[in-house]
Amino acid sequence: MDFKKVVKLAIFIDHDNFAISYCNKFNVNEVPIDVFGELSPNLIEYYKKHILAHEFELVQHTGTFLVVGIEEFINQEVKKRKEKLQEIDRKNGYVVTYRDRVNSYRPKGNQNGKKADFRLGKEKGVDSEIICQLLVGAFFDHYDVCILLSDDMDYLPALERVQLLFGKKVIQAGFQKKSKLRNQAYAHIPLEKSDHNLKE
Repeated sequence: MDFKKVVKLAIFIDHDNFAISYCNKFNVNEVPIDVFGELSPNLIEYYKKHILAHEFELVQHTGTFLVVGIEEFINQEVKKRKEKLQEIDRKNGYVVTYRDRVNSYRPKGNQNGKKADFRLGKEKGVDSEIICQLLVGAFFDHYDVCILLSDDMDYLPALERVQLLFGKKVIQAGFQKKSKLRNQAYAHIPLEKSDHNLKE
């Protein structure tokens, strides 16, 4: 009788960090929705081919959690982006979550002599949501291995704790060749070597 060890694998995607890196690499304005549709299968296939420790391990995909930063003032562009992402939400294991960006304002009378204006800030809500999902998922044993798609260093403390305290394996996927986040992960998926469909 063949013995198979089930390995539970979850995927966490920082949408904004991923989208910026993807657009910069391939010189496009937005990530095609088809890329998200194929993203999970491609990442899982890479894990099976290059990282999976033993042939007797059977990978069980427990979900792909895509967290998207949404501006305080929703405009038509944001509405269109949400509509596109709804096409993959709750399909093929995807769960799409939206979190607020932290917006910033330049006060009147600044050193440049310009009036107050509005600027987009960092998507702190996205970071916090993914960190919570990483830690809670590890605590409740929802995964054995997870793929974290981001180059954001804010995830480093959570990555270290998930691996050291809970014994989980974190696979970092991203476009930055040199990164402390990548160095501290159990393994990595070098998206900078992939084509525009994120295939090898």
